[in-house]
Amino acid sequence: MLNSGTLQHQKDVKETRMIEFLYKDGIEAVPPRRIFNTHLPLRMLPKQVVEKKIKCIQIMRNPKDTCVSYFNHLRDMVAPYNYEGDFTEFTEAFMSEKIPFGPYSTYLQSWKDEVAAAPGLPTLDIYYEDMKIDPLRSIKDVARFLGLASTGKFCEEVGDACSFKKMKKVDQEMKSGLPMKMWADGTGGTFYRKGEIGDWKNWFTVAQSERFDVIWNKKMKDSGFDFTYSPV
Repeated sequence: MLNSGTLQHQKDVKETRMIEFLYKDGIEAVPPRRIFNTHLPLRMLPKQVVEKKIKCIQIMRNPKDTCVSYFNHLRDMVAPYNYEGDFTEFTEAFMSEKIPFGPYSTYLQSWKDEVAAAPGLPTLDIYYEDMKIDPLRSIKDVARFLGLASTGKFCEEVGDACSFKKMKKVDQEMKSGLPMKMWADGTGGTFYRKGEIGDWKNWFTVAQSERFDVIWNKKMKDSGFDFTYSPV
């Protein structure tokens, strides 16, 4: 919306703009300014990202809410990606780094290290929790990073149009079908579940939370990440 200057929602689902799902000609078919999303680490992206100093926005979420979100995501997926265990088993897999696509801690640290090894690569780090707590500030930060002269009023309108509630409604009523079958029949699977800060408290026991803290803090000591775990 910031890029187009309009409040129009896109009908296409995000997978149609995910680099890992596109061939080279599919990327080049998108008119400038091109906006893509990805779950890939920097080292697996096209080398031109670094060579041409493509602007990158890295969005991060606190690991406990990430764990809960990932559990629900995998539980609702079609085989063979669907997870059939309980949440306690999943937290152990999450902490022992035995989850699909690798550990979250390694993913975060690798992005940080690879960006540091690519001097001049323009990057903006945003925490999901900051987007929820103060969306207007986050939107203005993105506009500034992209070099867009968006007014404060327009940024407020973007914030309203992109609230979790609005995005969930758009996903249900407007988005075109996924390019592949992702959700198992009868699960009601969706990318938009709750989107809350601190929902992990409804899932973790006190003992699980304390054990998670010990393991996570040991892995991420001196990493510099500053996550928010509860709503303000």
